[in-house]
Amino acid sequence: MELSFTPTLDQGEAARRLDDLLIPGSLLDADLERRVDRLAGAFQSFAASYPLPLWAPGLIIDHEMRGLTEALFPMSQVRGAFDLVLRRGCRFPPLLSGSYLHSAASWLDLLHKFRPQLLRADPASTLRELAADPDARRRFLFALLLPHHFGGAFDRYPLQSQWLELWLRENSERLNGRIRALDSACGSGEGSYGLAELVSAAGFGGEGCVVDGSTLEPIELFAAAHLFFPHDPDREREYRRRVAPLLMETAPVPMEFYLDEVGSATSREPYDLILCNGLLGGPLLHETAELSGAIEALASRLTPGGVLLAADRFHAGWRLRVPAEKLCDMMQEHGLTPLQVPAGVAGLKQR
Repeated sequence: MELSFTPTLDQGEAARRLDDLLIPGSLLDADLERRVDRLAGAFQSFAASYPLPLWAPGLIIDHEMRGLTEALFPMSQVRGAFDLVLRRGCRFPPLLSGSYLHSAASWLDLLHKFRPQLLRADPASTLRELAADPDARRRFLFALLLPHHFGGAFDRYPLQSQWLELWLRENSERLNGRIRALDSACGSGEGSYGLAELVSAAGFGGEGCVVDGSTLEPIELFAAAHLFFPHDPDREREYRRRVAPLLMETAPVPMEFYLDEVGSATSREPYDLILCNGLLGGPLLHETAELSGAIEALASRLTPGGVLLAADRFHAGWRLRVPAEKLCDMMQEHGLTPLQVPAGVAGLKQR
């Protein structure tokens, strides 16, 4: 699926683009009604036989509750029903495998983690609402695929930003005031806009200058390009306030967000600077072969003299499995010279 957006706050344009991603209207049909009814019946049987208090907001969950719930009302049947509704509501295959829906050990765990989107113990009632109401379905899907722990914040890597400020100033003359920069695996886009702020403040701009963001998930892509968080209006409002200057017609640095897998080949022009924060060596990308392939692909996208930066301050215990030394060795294997940076790792592509 080829998909790219220039960022905009125009509500009409955003609505048109969203229609290309999500199915409007009700999804309910005879087949789906039967599926929801079966789940409702299974929940009623569970509720009648469950010897402990049923879930309600604020209930403290213990191992006995979790184990009994999974034994009497397996998460697999709940997950399958939610998957069906959410996939029917999309014109693309959503990456649900990395969401709470697939990581929750039991229905109780999902109820506990996914508030306020889930407030009722009976999943059938929620599913019926999601299938019938496109607005509710949209809020649920965005909340599921854009949880706060997936990097939803600005200025997450201040030491990297300080290093970048200096690097941009030192390389301005070499690059003739024009730079092509990429925030790879950009998530909901905060890092991409932060990079654009740094590039603009360093005096870069004009024809040939661009800051791109790329991600594998279309919902993340849409949220980043349209500053769109229907499940979190406070976050949306603050996000838009922060980046509004970057979206003015007079803004010196054009931006684009496009769908992309980190380890894939590309026909796009190479970049002078690539950020790939919070991915390499972490929970989503740590197997040696895949990690090496991703670094190789990123290195191939750099211009001679270009730099790859990969911060990892949130990887915690994953550094034991993929230490910085291993990432640097992989960078060297793919033609990058490791650089000393104050956050994460970096590699320079020799000319």
